[in-house]
Amino acid sequence: FGGRTSDDTVSHAFNLNGASHGDEVVGVEGIMSAYASALHNVALAGPTLFSHVVDKAANIASQSLSQNIPKYFVLLIITDGVLTDMAGTLDALVRASDLPLSVLIVGVGNADFRQMEILDADNGRRLESSTGRVATRDTVQFVPMTAVHSGQVSVVQALLEELPGQFLSYVRSRKINPVGVPAI
Repeated sequence: FGGRTSDDTVSHAFNLNGASHGDEVVGVEGIMSAYASALHNVALAGPTLFSHVVDKAANIASQSLSQNIPKYFVLLIITDGVLTDMAGTLDALVRASDLPLSVLIVGVGNADFRQMEILDADNGRRLESSTGRVATRDTVQFVPMTAVHSGQVSVVQALLEELPGQFLSYVRSRKINPVGVPAI
């Protein structure tokens, strides 16, 4: 998952849009534009480490929360490799499960993505950290590109399938009411 930039450095937590500041993009068009730009400027490089980028996204979400800024964040990870820091990634995801954050993972290529399905936790069990802490909610959606290429479902549709439920789970856990709607 790491990216090798034009100066030959490898980073496991970098902005896909190439900006050193301003890590946000707007909408699906923004995501696709950043991805297309990165294809020309960044080469994929191993090992596949997710914990760094999950921690970075969690820090951004935590700062927003501490400043009372009502935002919900979505981290998009595009990977072509087998995860090499499963324990660290589980720990990071469990820590982040209290934050306004969802993690969408797209698997590209022919790698063995069984570990990603564990992170997705579609089996009904919540993720558990190395210390035994259990995630407060489901925050991960994994979609292998091979699954969407062979069917009628678009990548965007498959990725966003669980996002409304993850968002609602977060706002309900925080007892957040929509703006302009009286508290119940």
